[in-house]
Amino acid sequence: MNTTDRYARQTLFAPLGKEGQERLRASSVAILGCGALGTGLANNLGRAGVGRVVIADRDYIEFNNLQRQILFDEEDIARGLPKAAAAAEKLRRINSEITVESLVEDINADNIAALVQDTDLVLDATDNFETRYLLNDACIKYGRPWIYSGVIASYGVTMNIIPGDTPCLRCVFPDMPLPGTTPTCDTAGVLNGIVGVITGIAATEAMKILLHSEQVSRAMFWLDVWE
Repeated sequence: MNTTDRYARQTLFAPLGKEGQERLRASSVAILGCGALGTGLANNLGRAGVGRVVIADRDYIEFNNLQRQILFDEEDIARGLPKAAAAAEKLRRINSEITVESLVEDINADNIAALVQDTDLVLDATDNFETRYLLNDACIKYGRPWIYSGVIASYGVTMNIIPGDTPCLRCVFPDMPLPGTTPTCDTAGVLNGIVGVITGIAATEAMKILLHSEQVSRAMFWLDVWE
């Protein structure tokens, strides 16, 4: 298997090149949540050659997931696989050169520190603000960069949070929304097009952060694909 062929179209991109590809290979990311955002992020970063990808999620796949969660298929549902395990299995078949780890467990105060400290970058693909604030506080404490992302209906948002450089989640949203006060995919639905947009941007920003690029965004990105 020729690694040069696998990443040829990526290393031709001058800001990355072969040296950047080696940096990605030596990097590790943790993706918290393995739904629409999580599978998109894992797919993009795994195919890009990030050397170690950790995927954490406690849920199992349902048929309504298949409309937008790109690493799953009907066979995964028939096998009764957890999301993290199914995504890891699929990603290993896509790129056997990287290490993919799955954690089928809830993200909470007991395990968040280990996840944050064990990787170079954490990507938020969760569906609740309680976990996001937990992640934010752990990343600030340990000086680890993370990327906040969210999608609902036809719109989405993503923002890089780099301790000591950018505002954190509490800076932008000082008060955590109470459970049940914000729309969810169960109440407002979600289009798969906005998932692709947000995961594409967040995955690219992740590569910039891992490469220590000067082009890392320090602003919040918001888009409505319908409007």
